Amino acid sequence: MAATQRTTRQKLRTPEEARQWLRDNGITVTAFAEQHDVCRHAVNDALRGVGKGNYGNSHAAAVALGIKHAPNSCTKPSKPARKPAAKSAKGKRA
Repeated sequence: MAATQRTTRQKLRTPEEARQWLRDNGITVTAFAEQHDVCRHAVNDALRGVGKGNYGNSHAAAVALGIKHAPNSCTKPSKPARKPAAKSAKGKRA
């Protein structure tokens, strides 16, 4: 039998654990947001558990806080469903 190779993923934090980590390290929400180039409101929302952190600044804040995994951290990118249509010499579709 072949050995299965598994990647180890870092354990995710809960919003309360992330808030406690900031306190333990003496980092303010504003300073953390500036270090990671995200909006401080998005960081606060992630710490309060208000937003889901699916898109944009809220996702970036959740990933930086360790509440969510980084994108494609253990997944392979999907292949496009189909190839773009070829163009003829005149620039029109064939």
